Amino acid sequence: MSSEAAFTGSIPELYDTVLVPMMFQDFANDLAAEVASSGPGTVLETAAGTGIVTRALHRILPSATITATDLNPAMLSRAEVVLPASESIRWQQADALDLPFPEASFDALVSQFGIMFFPDRPRGYAEARRVLKPGGRLSAAVWGPLERNEVSLAVQEALEELFPGRAPMLIRRIPFAYSDHTIIRGELEAAGFSDVTIRDVVCRSAPTSARDIALAHCQGTPLAHELAEEYGDPAQITEDVTRVLAERFGDQPFSGLLTAIFFTGIA
Repeated sequence: MSSEAAFTGSIPELYDTVLVPMMFQDFANDLAAEVASSGPGTVLETAAGTGIVTRALHRILPSATITATDLNPAMLSRAEVVLPASESIRWQQADALDLPFPEASFDALVSQFGIMFFPDRPRGYAEARRVLKPGGRLSAAVWGPLERNEVSLAVQEALEELFPGRAPMLIRRIPFAYSDHTIIRGELEAAGFSDVTIRDVVCRSAPTSARDIALAHCQGTPLAHELAEEYGDPAQITEDVTRVLAERFGDQPFSGLLTAIFFTGIA
């Protein structure tokens, strides 16, 4: 597993307790509502992370059976602490590019903020279509451009100030780099999905301190691995980023623009 997609060590807990409520919760609620609108009985979630969408979907569609998968066992372990497995909730380690399920197994498939990390998105979409029943729906979300996601942009700009000319580029290179509607539509249709819809969804991040913004990004995402491997102690870099953000935003919690891209396709 590439360090760019490895959510290991202390990352899952920080991701779930700091990053999720700051940036993910509203989108998870919206995406879960979209999935629930068609009343699926069986749902597969890929790149489920620590289960934010799983929890939201289970609240509004308790009758559905949800199989929530992720490539990273540590993320699923955190997810199961918060929402234990049951007759309707199953946590399973699985690669979204090689799903261990028969063809036409699920009514719906959902994925939030994970597809950007897939090393082969067309293969991931082909697998999604394979395991969906005919007429089943894929519902997914990815981040919009970095310039329209102000919290993460502020962290990236702080890193570029701290490391001029050699700043870590993971934030620019992966999480916010899959935002072209034409490319998304083309890849979905090439995988056999029809009735593709794509829309931007905008909200604001929860007001958060400079310290927690820095902590969430520098120690609660795979950026922590890049920092440790090439730049020094992530804890010290977190403090340095906190200082830069505090100089920019002051003592008040910061709330910034967030933009995601929601898309659906019918198998």
